Amino acid sequence: MAIGVDAIVLSMTNPDTGEYLTANVYTVDGVYEADGVTLRRLSAGQLVMAICLQRASQLESGYDNPVTGRHVDGIVDLMRTMELTSEQLECMTKIENDVLASSFKLSSKSLVYNGTTYTYEDFLDDVIGMQDLPTGEVNAQSSEFLTALEAKMDEKNSFSQKTMIELQSLTNKRDQSYDMISNVLKSLNVTLTGIANNI
Repeated sequence: MAIGVDAIVLSMTNPDTGEYLTANVYTVDGVYEADGVTLRRLSAGQLVMAICLQRASQLESGYDNPVTGRHVDGIVDLMRTMELTSEQLECMTKIENDVLASSFKLSSKSLVYNGTTYTYEDFLDDVIGMQDLPTGEVNAQSSEFLTALEAKMDEKNSFSQKTMIELQSLTNKRDQSYDMISNVLKSLNVTLTGIANNI
């Protein structure tokens, strides 16, 4: 069996009311027939694989929490966040090095962040959220500005470390889902091989 990428609706009938209960999951090629399948026609192993695939997909791409209505970030989201945070830190380091090396107004120099060109002033204000930026020239003697800049850099570093821990946790959970699928496939293979040998 191969892991598919298409979503299907798995459904079953409520024994008390007779209504259909459905759930969208990612398909496992070979598990379903024609346009769909009922839960009763799937083996326990196939159901486990379908559930694990759905969980792995949610962990990778994120999902909308039905209770809060908010999007829960997945591995892809967190990797993008890490990338942007790293780029922000690089830009802030560039600004700090320039301030320590010369004297200039923050509005007179520019940099590129996430494909967009910003003046140092606009980047620190719009992207980083620093307020009360100096309007005059800044240099190595601008201790108040440098202290505020370094505080923001420390904040970004802490955020990056927290995001990395969260990313590692989601990656481990995703890997556990794939391990479960692998184990189920191995068990099914052993069972089918045993049946074939006894025929």
